[in-house]
Amino acid sequence: MTRPFNVTGSLEIHKGDECFVDTRRIALLKLVKEKGSINSASKELKMSYQQAWHYIKSMNELSPLPVIVKQRGGPNGGGTVVTRYGERIIREFDALVEKHNAFKETIDDSLWLCKF
Repeated sequence: MTRPFNVTGSLEIHKGDECFVDTRRIALLKLVKEKGSINSASKELKMSYQQAWHYIKSMNELSPLPVIVKQRGGPNGGGTVVTRYGERIIREFDALVEKHNAFKETIDDSLWLCKF
């Protein structure tokens, strides 16, 4: 059966008037974790490095603990690491998205249909 109405909406978490995390920022965190590079992650998301860096800087400034840290030099040339706190943010956001999606599915079409 096709539902005549469906509730849509994406999840965003704000601190004050600023977005702390949303689906795009979480995707960025996941790719930085996987690739160890902001540049590689931004290319895969088809976003500029400047935009990716803005997201990361903003998350780190709004967060009580760093979400991502840059590592300089070393035998592998440095890179970027998602912190344990950043990994927790990813897990918690993913869990909230699942709950949010489940909630949207529970809304009955009869709430939106006028019956005269």
